[in-house]
Amino acid sequence: MNVKIHVWGVGNSTLGDDGVGIFVAKMLKRLSPPYIEVTICESVPENFILPLRRKKPQELVIVDAALMNLPPGSIRRIPLAQSEGFILTHGLPFLTLIESQIKNCNVTIIGIQPETRGFSTKLSTSVHEAARKLVKIITTSRLRDIPLLTS
Repeated sequence: MNVKIHVWGVGNSTLGDDGVGIFVAKMLKRLSPPYIEVTICESVPENFILPLRRKKPQELVIVDAALMNLPPGSIRRIPLAQSEGFILTHGLPFLTLIESQIKNCNVTIIGIQPETRGFSTKLSTSVHEAARKLVKIITTSRLRDIPLLTS
């Protein structure tokens, strides 16, 4: 089966819940569904844009912690136009780069509301549970079941 979905795990795994994107990516890598390709981007997702462009992906799912003023562990799809204000990435406005560099690709941003962001290599219970739930959603191709973040 061809790769249908590319998943990027974004964040910093030494800052508690900020590492949720990396945690989700590692879980997906362990499961290794043949239709999903996983990249652990950590805090430099912009470094992976050109390699992804060469693959001409149909769909890219970016998972990161996001400050959305929701209860910890809440999962939301974040519209690309709103994402720069919510995603906790560090550096360039990589979503703008994605739009300009990768054509004909459906980009879905998934944010998980963090509970803690202090120095820690562990996720809080609520975010850990949300990460496991999200892995099931991704592996069963039910991304549209995730509520859309509304402003």
